[in-house]
Amino acid sequence: MDKKFELTGESRMGRLGVMVHQIRATEGIPARGIRKGDVGGWVESEILSNGNARVSGDARVFGNAWVFGNAWVSGNAWVFGNAEVSGNAWVSGDAELEHAWHYIAIGPIGSEGVTATLTRTKDGKHILGVGCWTGTLGTLMKEVKRRRRHWIADEETQDLWLAQYKALKALGAATAARWGDV
Repeated sequence: MDKKFELTGESRMGRLGVMVHQIRATEGIPARGIRKGDVGGWVESEILSNGNARVSGDARVFGNAWVFGNAWVSGNAWVFGNAEVSGNAWVSGDAELEHAWHYIAIGPIGSEGVTATLTRTKDGKHILGVGCWTGTLGTLMKEVKRRRRHWIADEETQDLWLAQYKALKALGAATAARWGDV
């Protein structure tokens, strides 16, 4: 994995009793305004292979942002301000999280028992990831319908999964509605 940061040596006890460490850019990312040596946000670990928090690609974590647990931040995502990414959340693509309410992670959910993560994008829209599927709230139910014919479970369990996906869509819409203030 092409890691573009290192730990600065500054550490502090984070929320939920998690020790976090400040990061520094090891190379410039001009498209993001990052210069080699810029000090960034806080992560639980720089180890990228043991299930700990992970920041990779051109992702940027800075300000008072926190990334911990099994969370992943990758692609061109920005996590900054007072945002916190934790648990099994995946923040990727063009996600831009400035506040804690710029994403939600729910899991285990649905037919595969995975984590669903809804994140705000730089253009004020959103990305929804449910396991390996990525789309939007508007395309979620179409994907559920496509996959439902392959579900192997009794009718009661399938009804539960369908209810979970519908609830995810409703909660996601309510969460995204708050992003209009940015």
